[in-house]
Amino acid sequence: MNKRIVLFLVVSLFTFSGCASTKLVSTWSQPGFSGPSLKRVLILAVSNNEMRRRIYEDSFVQKLQAEGVEAIASHTMVATLDKDKEESKKLIKAAVAQAAADSVLVTTLTGVENDEQYVPASTVYVPRRGGAYGMYGFYGYSHGVIYQPGYTIDNTTVKLHATVFSAKTGEMLWAGDTRSLNPDSARAVIHENIELINAAMKKDGLL
Repeated sequence: MNKRIVLFLVVSLFTFSGCASTKLVSTWSQPGFSGPSLKRVLILAVSNNEMRRRIYEDSFVQKLQAEGVEAIASHTMVATLDKDKEESKKLIKAAVAQAAADSVLVTTLTGVENDEQYVPASTVYVPRRGGAYGMYGFYGYSHGVIYQPGYTIDNTTVKLHATVFSAKTGEMLWAGDTRSLNPDSARAVIHENIELINAAMKKDGLL
């Protein structure tokens, strides 16, 4: 195969194969909050997909417990939340009491956005060997040129919002938003979201 074609394919591979990226885009803390840090957290993921809800809650529980914070997955007490608003509220209150939690972390999917991004055409200069042209003649032959045409990328952004409430007062203590660009899977989004939210909560003194 022509060397130029091979090189073009390699360049294209690295251009198109971007890895999933999750970022913390915003946080909020209750003004004047100075602790104490949370000791027993009820984890609640609001999702119409029961399997994903369980995976998220169990994963966050494991993360917190590994760091010495007691955490309870809400699905172990509330099997489903696909009931009317008032009924769900009663079930969650009962779960908070049963868990003896001092706080509740609620995570919701706030949206999934799909859009197209155009990447304009570009010229790639590729170094090559060539001593046959001499010291001066080699200059003009030291780089090959490959033209890469423009193309369109389909992007998917997953938005998650996490909120921490005081179990005693019901007040919001903390909130954070993450954005996941072109995630490989729901599990990847869940794992990266938990890592970022956990780190931000520690930074802000909740854990």
